[in-house]
Amino acid sequence: MEGASGVSGGTLKLRLVERLSDLERLIAAELARSTPDGALIRRLSREKLLAKDRMAALGGCGMPRWAREDAAR
Repeated sequence: MEGASGVSGGTLKLRLVERLSDLERLIAAELARSTPDGALIRRLSREKLLAKDRMAALGGCGMPRWAREDAAR
């Protein structure tokens, strides 16, 4: 089944796996530099966490309904 963008879940998951690999490589390369850019590492790390969250959501590990509902109820 395809989403609104026309990309299947399997294709999106494959893209996310590839992006995670790229981000890990970029972070490692930056850390290996003599003077790593801390801001770049933080940005790449946040992007990596976002990709992991998206993968979890695709895998059905999203937040349960009771946790999304307004806590004021």
